[in-house]
Amino acid sequence: MSPLAPRKHHQFLILLSFAFVTGLVVAAALCGIWRYYPGTLSGQSLVAAIAVCPPYLLTGVLEATTDSTLALVMTIGTIIFANGFLYAGLASFAYFLAALVLRKYR
Repeated sequence: MSPLAPRKHHQFLILLSFAFVTGLVVAAALCGIWRYYPGTLSGQSLVAAIAVCPPYLLTGVLEATTDSTLALVMTIGTIIFANGFLYAGLASFAYFLAALVLRKYR
């Protein structure tokens, strides 16, 4: 394997890491707001929260079930990691489209 092979995908890995961490932070912030200030996210702000974090819909499922600690940890963990992977997937798709467009113009 040539020493240039890791450098070929260096920008892509940086983009994926940044998008994943951004997704984690956005979801963690929304879950923190939902947990400590429950009335804040309602109406239009709920729609905005679901727009930036689609897995946030799972909070409605949690409110309908019993309020156990295990259910809370599993739901919040699922929301946070699902949003991180969603952001990383969208970033990889955007990278793919950008690579196609840039290859066409080269």
